[in-house]
Amino acid sequence: MLARRQFLMGAAPALLLASRAADAQDKPTIRFVLDWKWEGEHAQFTVPLTDGTFSKLGIDVKLDRGAGSGDTVAKVGSGAYDMGLADTMTMVRFNAANPDRKLISVCVVQDSSATGVVALKARGINAPKDLEGKKIYAPVADAGRQIFPVFAKANDIDLSKVNWNTVTGDLRDSMLAKREADAVKFPESELSVLYFVRHGVDICGSSIVTTQAFAEKNPDAIKKFVTGLVHGLNVMIDDRNKSMASLKTFDPLLNDDIEKGRMVLSLNTMLVTQNVLKNGYSAMDMGRLDKMLKAVTPAFNIAIPSATDVYTDKYLPSAADRTVHFWKLPA
Repeated sequence: MLARRQFLMGAAPALLLASRAADAQDKPTIRFVLDWKWEGEHAQFTVPLTDGTFSKLGIDVKLDRGAGSGDTVAKVGSGAYDMGLADTMTMVRFNAANPDRKLISVCVVQDSSATGVVALKARGINAPKDLEGKKIYAPVADAGRQIFPVFAKANDIDLSKVNWNTVTGDLRDSMLAKREADAVKFPESELSVLYFVRHGVDICGSSIVTTQAFAEKNPDAIKKFVTGLVHGLNVMIDDRNKSMASLKTFDPLLNDDIEKGRMVLSLNTMLVTQNVLKNGYSAMDMGRLDKMLKAVTPAFNIAIPSATDVYTDKYLPSAADRTVHFWKLPA
């Protein structure tokens, strides 16, 4: 408050304020929506915002929580947001249904997917086939729910025997705890988890998605955004206390132990892989992506897109700016 009062005391400080306002206006603004509510894995997005990294890089980022990948791609596709975090294959499905509003991945955030089904062992759910005849609760826009048909096909699950129930993400976990649901769609848990990638579905997780028009108009802004994300990821690796403090500026009610656990789980299963450690952030092999698309899209009953229509690395920063700090992966 003292500094601001000093600025308002005379003409020269007022000119200084005007100059700073002009600088702020010159910074490109990115309206960004996440895939879900504030959770541990999102610290890599909040850290570069709260510690000033995005600002130092010369971009003005407006960050909002999300309501599921399906919702995120719809919002970015409509122009309500410039970019978003969404499941890559959910974006592919959106593009097939909306050829006039196609999105593209400009950065693969999750080199592997941690999407899976969390189940109660007491309900006899120990293998994919055990889900037949059971109730699964999930939001309609949940990435796992949208990808589930691919998982079902790979594991000979009869989709007609799976009972889906729509519920908000905030309620699904409590319903499982109360034994009202047999299983829930959730990317991490202390319970037994049927991870899709461990049951025949080799897919990456979420990406930074945007429109071709925004990408072509703002290439430098996207590169700076990704540079900031790599910084945020490295802070998650090095200092989870700092990461947690950053997250809690957006949701003060978050539980430190739970969200730090999510950070570790996301680092172990999605964010840091041998590929990322060796080749850097968003080092997507186009051959691997092509195999993913050929495996996933038939389950969606859509045409198989080319890998170059789904992902591009032309908006990534230099390799040096995509180096990820060492993280010891579980055996």
